Amino acid sequence: MTLNDLKNSIPDFAKDVKLNFSSLIINSEYDEELVYGCAYASSLAIGDTHIASILQEECRNRFGGEFIESVKATVTVMSLNNVWYKYRDSMPTTEMKMAPQKMRVNIMANHAGLDKILFESMSLCVSAINGCTFCVKAHSDLLLENEKTKEYIFNIGRIASVISSLSKAFSLK
Repeated sequence: MTLNDLKNSIPDFAKDVKLNFSSLIINSEYDEELVYGCAYASSLAIGDTHIASILQEECRNRFGGEFIESVKATVTVMSLNNVWYKYRDSMPTTEMKMAPQKMRVNIMANHAGLDKILFESMSLCVSAINGCTFCVKAHSDLLLENEKTKEYIFNIGRIASVISSLSKAFSLK
């Protein structure tokens, strides 16, 4: 199944999802690695194997197998971080809210084999899907410090939102 096949299979009740999928993913004005990487990472973070398999094939055809492995590495390490930081931030005392992670996240040292900005962008996308406000703020701050615009950052959230709503539309079909 191609991206256009996926778009054309979106149920009629989700016409806005179809429009947004077309404009924000298929016809995006942003860098393809960013768009397809974030879309693929979002589908993996959601756990939607149908959408993930289509986006994986698209990424493999466009960017190769190493890119696929880098996206998977980003999703897994960010899922670990997201759970930890959401958990830590829910603690009752300030001291507990500052507890160190004490888990290995070595993959972050080389940005999972990606360009630093692309890694941070995908990390932001996964953090948005996983609902970790601590990580969303940290990755957004880092992107702003590296001269990315607010619109660039908002677009990452839009991609995550579209993939999330696409998954929901298919589950309601």
